[in-house]
Amino acid sequence: MELIVKGHSGFSIDIVREGTNLYVYKRCSDADKAERLMRQAAKQEQATGFHYSGFQTPHIIATEHNANGASIKMDYIYSRNFMEYFESAGFEQIDYFIQTLIRFIEEELAHSPIQVIPVEIVNSKFLSVKKTIASNAHIRKDNTLSSIMEKAERLLTGITEWRLPVGICHGDLTFSNILFTANTYYLIDFLDSFIESPLMDIVKLRQDSAHIWSAKLYTKPYDPIRLGIISRKIDTELETYFQQYNWYNAYYLPLQVLNLLRVLQYATEDAIVDDLETELTTLLYAV
Repeated sequence: MELIVKGHSGFSIDIVREGTNLYVYKRCSDADKAERLMRQAAKQEQATGFHYSGFQTPHIIATEHNANGASIKMDYIYSRNFMEYFESAGFEQIDYFIQTLIRFIEEELAHSPIQVIPVEIVNSKFLSVKKTIASNAHIRKDNTLSSIMEKAERLLTGITEWRLPVGICHGDLTFSNILFTANTYYLIDFLDSFIESPLMDIVKLRQDSAHIWSAKLYTKPYDPIRLGIISRKIDTELETYFQQYNWYNAYYLPLQVLNLLRVLQYATEDAIVDDLETELTTLLYAV
């Protein structure tokens, strides 16, 4: 079974036939990553209990966590990935997908009251990312990077109060973590977020719709013009809809800057580094 979209989670994924059924085994043998995998499993099970409109999650059949690592066994979903879906979807299907994404975020918001987040949480995350970027040998330490880091630091540390909806979120809601079937969408690869806010899910969605991130990790040929048209449509409608919320207008841009920096900190390919620096520069000059 070929995995189409590559990632950097550090987990192994095996698709195993048992009798007449297929199952996905997600495993790791690192103690720290094992804890993370168990948190992912717990979050996936929590999402199953919410019964989101239009979305389902693969059923987790069993988990194992011991001194040697951890594993999750879950149902295999016969599906298409985002690129296969976008290549053949009509605009009515894309419209339905957009409205389903919006309903999903709204259902998260119903469980996420507005709270004040201590500024130290965001500032600490930025300083951690800044340190990792400085130690990444694959990133050029040039004037472009210096300018990006200086502007980002002024932007993030200049915010004296964070008032966000806090409660639940997927944590890594990129297109690559959505499976497409004939009747519904499935969410996979939940992730614990440093702020459990629906705004973080909007940030991750627009990481793809505005910044076309997951396409950079796609390993098969695709139509970039078609993808661009669909991505712009999704992005425009997401942005237009969520602009009704003050917290979105106040905090989306700084959190997207921080999000792209968090991606940049682990980048190892020159083309990826260049793309991320271009996207960050565009965002920071929009402030």
